[in-house]
Amino acid sequence: MQKKLMSLSQATELIKDDMLLAFGGNAMHRNPVLFSLALSQKPLKGLKLCGAAPGIATDIMMPQADTAYFGFFGLENEAGLAPGMRKAMEGEGQVKAIEGS
Repeated sequence: MQKKLMSLSQATELIKDDMLLAFGGNAMHRNPVLFSLALSQKPLKGLKLCGAAPGIATDIMMPQADTAYFGFFGLENEAGLAPGMRKAMEGEGQVKAIEGS
């Protein structure tokens, strides 16, 4: 049987430019935040991010993305819309939003 566990640094080394990444969790819950923080330190570009209701982990990755696929993208009632998403999609316009609720 192949070993499926790896370190955080080994996992981030699997991610390359222009990949499609699906993040688990829902808004502020069960997000892979440590993975996103580690990944955000790499000089990646052109990532496509997707999730049913992506939250904080995906929001961290927005500067390295060019497309986001989502149904709802926010940080729940407590924190409102995701600031990284809004900046990337509205202000700077670097990320194409594909909403599919």
